[in-house]
Amino acid sequence: MKKILFTFSLFFSIVCASHAQFTEDKPKLVVGIIVDQMKYDYISRYWDNFGDDGFKKLVNEGYFVRNGQYNYAPTVTGPGHASVYSGTSPAYHSIVQNHFYDREKGKSVYCVDDERYETVGAEGNYGKKSPYRLAVTNLSDELKWASNFRSKVVTVSIKDRSAVLPAGHKADGAYWLDDKSGNWITSSFYMKELPEWLSEMNSAKKRPIDEYMKGKWELSLPIEKYTASMPDDNAYESLMPGKKTPTFPYDLKKMLAADRVRQKSGKKYDLLKSTPYGNTVVTEMAMKIVDNENMGQDNFTDLLGVSYSSTDYAGHAFGPQAIEVEDMYIKLDQEIATLINHLDQKVGKGKYVIFLTADHAGAQNTNFMKNEMNFEVENIKSKDDSKVITDYLVKKYGEGKWIVSFYSGSTYLNRDLIKEKGLDLEEVQLAAAEALMTMPQYANAIIGKDLERNEYTLGYKGLIYNGFNPHYSPDVTGVLKSHFMDYKKTGTSHFSPFKYDTHVPIMFYGWKIEHGYTHAPHTVTEIAPTICSFLNMTYPSGCYSDPILLPLEDDDDND
Repeated sequence: MKKILFTFSLFFSIVCASHAQFTEDKPKLVVGIIVDQMKYDYISRYWDNFGDDGFKKLVNEGYFVRNGQYNYAPTVTGPGHASVYSGTSPAYHSIVQNHFYDREKGKSVYCVDDERYETVGAEGNYGKKSPYRLAVTNLSDELKWASNFRSKVVTVSIKDRSAVLPAGHKADGAYWLDDKSGNWITSSFYMKELPEWLSEMNSAKKRPIDEYMKGKWELSLPIEKYTASMPDDNAYESLMPGKKTPTFPYDLKKMLAADRVRQKSGKKYDLLKSTPYGNTVVTEMAMKIVDNENMGQDNFTDLLGVSYSSTDYAGHAFGPQAIEVEDMYIKLDQEIATLINHLDQKVGKGKYVIFLTADHAGAQNTNFMKNEMNFEVENIKSKDDSKVITDYLVKKYGEGKWIVSFYSGSTYLNRDLIKEKGLDLEEVQLAAAEALMTMPQYANAIIGKDLERNEYTLGYKGLIYNGFNPHYSPDVTGVLKSHFMDYKKTGTSHFSPFKYDTHVPIMFYGWKIEHGYTHAPHTVTEIAPTICSFLNMTYPSGCYSDPILLPLEDDDDND
C-alpha cells in the first residue's frame, strides 16, 4: 500500500511540476520596444555617452543579437512593425509599404486607414484606423487566444501605424498622438470611448505635453563629448522652422511661431515629434498604461507595445552624422532607463521580458557620400524617373497613362489600359523594366511575374522576393544603386534592400534570459516565435521562422 501511495505521490508531483512549468514559469509581461530608424551601430557609436541603466543594461545584462537583419525590402515603418509582431514578411502579412496601390480599389491606400471607424478621443479623421489589412495573426492575437482573452494587449506610439499593427486584431487598446489636440487617441475599432484615466489625462489643465511645447531641446552633454558626429553646423542637415542654421538649441515656442504650415493646418503638436519630447510623452504614456491597466499583475501574461518614433523624424531631418541624432539617442537611453525602473517597481525585476529592435535602419546622406566619401551618387526624383518609363511605353505601345503609381523604382502599371489594348501583362512589365534600366541610377529591375514563378533566396533579389505580395506589390521593382535615394539633399531616408537599411539591433532582457551575445545571423521575423516559445503558445499564422535559441536560467536543453 505504501509503495502504491509513493508511486501515486511521485506521479502527482511530476504532473504538478509539469503543469507549473507551462502555467507559472513564464513572464508576467512582455514589453516590445521598437525604435524607428535605429541603425545597428548607434549602440557602439554612442556607447560612451550612454548611462548605465538604459541601452548598457540591455547589453550588459541581456542577450544581444549583433547580426540582426531585415529579410525583405522595402524597409519602411509599416511593414517593419507588422513583420516584427507577426514573425513573417510582407509576402504573407500583406503590409508591403506604408502607402501602396490597391488594384481592387483603384487607388493608393495607407496601410492602416479604415473609413468604417471613427476617431475616439478627439475631433477629426486621424483615428479612422484598423489592422484589417494585416492578413495574418500576430504575437498579440496569439496571446489573446492562448489566454482565452484574459491577457491584456495595449500599444502606444506617436505614429498610428506603429501602434495599430503591433496591436493586432483584438487588442485592449492602441493609442497614438493627435497632431491638433495633443490628445492620445484611438479608433472605434478598439473601443467606443477612452478609459476614464486617459480621458482625465487628456483633459487635464496642465498637461506635460503643453509644457514641452514651450520648452527647448538642448544638448544633454558638453558639445565636445559628441565625438561620434559631425560639427553641429554642417551642410547635410535640414533647417527647422524659424532656424537659420541647423544648430542647438531648438526653442519649440519660437519654432512654432515661425511655422506657417503647422499654424495653418492646426497640427502644432506635430512639431514635437521631431524632438526628444516625442519619445518622452511615449514613455510617460507607457508607464500610465502599466499603472492603470494593471499590466503584469495576474497569472495571464500581458503585452505592452512601445514604439519610439522621434528617432525617425530626427533621422529624416538631420541624417546619421548629426549631433541632433546622437543627442536624440542619449535622451532615448534615459527614457529606456526610466521605463525599466518603472517596470521593476510595478511588475517586479525578473518578472517581465523586454525585446528591443528597430523597424528599419537608415542610409547615409547622399551628398555626404558624394562630397565626403567620393561616391558617385545623386538624389533622384520619382517624378522624373516615372516620366522616362511612361515615354518609353508610349513610344512602344501608344498614348496612355501607363503608370498609376510610382515611387523609388516601385512601378504600378495601368492594368486596365494594358487589357484594353489587348497586351500581355508580362510583356509590358518587361518593357517597363527595360525603361528603368536605361537610367544609370538603377542596379536592377525585377518584374512581378518573375517573382510569382521563381523563388529567390540570395542577395537583394531574395529580400525583394520576401517582400513581394502579388495582390499589392508593384509590377516592377526597380533597385536603386547603393546610396542613391528618392529624397531631398539634406537628412536621410530608408527604403532599400542594402545593409545600411536592413541591419538592426535585436535585444532581449529580463525574466530568465542570461547575459550573452551572438554574431550568428538572425532576422526580425524570429522575434515573435522566440516570445511565443517563452509563453508556450502557437506561433502567428504566417510565421515560418524559428525562435532564437537564447540562454535561459535553469534550462539545460537550451544551447
